[in-house]
Amino acid sequence: MGFWSYIGLITVIYVAYKFVKRLGKGLPVLELMLLIAGLQWIVGALIEYRSPSMHWKYYMYVEQSTYMGFVVPAYALFSIVVLFVIRKSVNIEVELDRLKNYSNYGVIIFVIGVVFDVLGGVLPGALSFLGFILSNFKFVGAIILYYSENKKLKKIFYVAIIYLLITSIFRALFHDFLLWSVFFYMFYALKNKPSISKVLLTIVAGGLLAATLQTVKSTFRSEVWNNYSGNKLELFVGLMVDSFFVDSTELEDLNDGVDSNVRLNQGWIISAVMDNIPNNQEYLDGATISDAVFASILPRVLNPSKTQAGGRENFRVFTGLEILEASMGISIVGEAYGNFAHFGGIIFMIVWGFFLGKIWLYFWRKIRYNIIFIAFIPLIFLQVIKAETELVVVLNHLIKSMIVVFLFLWFVKKYLKWSFEK
Repeated sequence: MGFWSYIGLITVIYVAYKFVKRLGKGLPVLELMLLIAGLQWIVGALIEYRSPSMHWKYYMYVEQSTYMGFVVPAYALFSIVVLFVIRKSVNIEVELDRLKNYSNYGVIIFVIGVVFDVLGGVLPGALSFLGFILSNFKFVGAIILYYSENKKLKKIFYVAIIYLLITSIFRALFHDFLLWSVFFYMFYALKNKPSISKVLLTIVAGGLLAATLQTVKSTFRSEVWNNYSGNKLELFVGLMVDSFFVDSTELEDLNDGVDSNVRLNQGWIISAVMDNIPNNQEYLDGATISDAVFASILPRVLNPSKTQAGGRENFRVFTGLEILEASMGISIVGEAYGNFAHFGGIIFMIVWGFFLGKIWLYFWRKIRYNIIFIAFIPLIFLQVIKAETELVVVLNHLIKSMIVVFLFLWFVKKYLKWSFEK
């Protein structure tokens, strides 16, 4: 490994240390964001460089020194800025036990989420994003109820996790299940203060679960999305069990012939961007950045040409590749390079880190005056922590979800006379 590869690995290890250290003492949401990015942008790429999957498409398109020479300093400075800016929130004590005074509010918030979860399929397209945000209120309510003194209400927290798993199985989409599970564990840790050994054991178990899900996901999704008529839960459990008992050849077949690291490694997409720009496509000079800003501020009614999140066209422009999955993203760091080149891309990541840190501090000040707001933090940052998403997705979710949450809290305080001063 070269110099930048070592620096990258050291940075990821340090971020992991900060994340583990904060569990049970705070809410390490941005530390989680940095850790996920480090694993997908650096660790996954290092594994691929060391043991190439030899896949015809999912490979590293540029030399290791070229890739790490941009991604590592961009990631390292991004991490340093974020951790430096949010350091003020680390030592602020939050009295989460106060949430027990808001069980009634938690029930209402939970019910709102369930109602919009049911209505999700019938809402018009213009309201689909609002419906998505409100449907996730059920998890916000579950977090509040976890601190309830009523044991029956407290169980809703665990019911929400089981419900999330079951719906993930039936939809064959597991990303949100994994993310919300980590969020739930953060609040569990804040309440129960597990030892470092228990935290590490949980992380190892969670890592094994995530790796197993990645192994069977493609096969399971292929069956479900092709109108599988059998019992989906039985199919899922069967594939999970099989993944523990098959040999390496069968495992490759189970995983659709794709190496499991390919699913971790976001580096192949970033390297494709670095290979395609400026060789086949000129730098975009901030075009997609400005599009993302306008898309996050203006509703589609006022901005009919609004950028579509996760679009194939954006992926093709940046990488020169065609994709079948519209959900593939070029990531923030890939978009930074494609817009502003090597040095400019690093500067953009510094600015982006500063912005996120300031947003976090703003929210943290809100929590001191309204403790319920802390339960909404995971919802607001749900897309922010995903390393593979591009700016239009991240910024749109961050701004719009924040508006929805603020309007909701304003409405219930003004018209339903909710008091947040208990």
